[in-house]
Amino acid sequence: MELIGVLGGMSWESTAEYLRLLNEGARARLGGLHSARLRVATVDFASIAQMQADGDWAAAAAALAEEARSLEVAGAAFVLIATNTMHKVYDEVAAAVTIPVLHLGDVTAAAVTESDLTCVGLLATSYTMEQSFYRDRLAVHGVRSLVPSAPDRNEVQRIIYDELCVGRVEPASRDRLIAISRSLVAAGAEGIVLGCTELELSIAQEHLDVPVFPTTTLHCEAALDRALGLAAT
Repeated sequence: MELIGVLGGMSWESTAEYLRLLNEGARARLGGLHSARLRVATVDFASIAQMQADGDWAAAAAALAEEARSLEVAGAAFVLIATNTMHKVYDEVAAAVTIPVLHLGDVTAAAVTESDLTCVGLLATSYTMEQSFYRDRLAVHGVRSLVPSAPDRNEVQRIIYDELCVGRVEPASRDRLIAISRSLVAAGAEGIVLGCTELELSIAQEHLDVPVFPTTTLHCEAALDRALGLAAT
């Protein structure tokens, strides 16, 4: 297995899920006592979250690029940016290293198109829902995305930052996320993309009647495919 570089800490709650899923996936695929070969770099999310709020994406890009370089120096064969929102600075991070950076949007779009869907509802941070960087990446693959209304976007943002990022999984908030997802389905979405890596801590396929695309899980599965030489060429 190739060495996987994980650039996380945004938040560490979802990074912990990355590590769990990568290790469980390695054991499921290889059996016995096998686990994933990983190098992990985590940032202080408080600093990055402030940069997001201030719109200082250049500083955020520089911080993540430095960590990505450390993963390359440590021998990683490729890097996962373990957060959807920070794919806003994907190009800057990818340019800072000579190894591949596996784009979460590409992985997600591949899963959507393999399901023969062309329109999905996107639940994510307000940055990911309101800015075009993620939706445009999906669109490159022929996937159109719908986002919730402004009040619902604010509610999803609150649930992510005030609850899920600090380890709180509230049943009432899960119900709200399900209701928002159903409103997107009523507006024409054929499936729901959980476009924030914390959202899988709250909702799952069992909560909805349309396909659900859990981006953390999809990213980890694609990483294992690549690390084991199983990725499509």
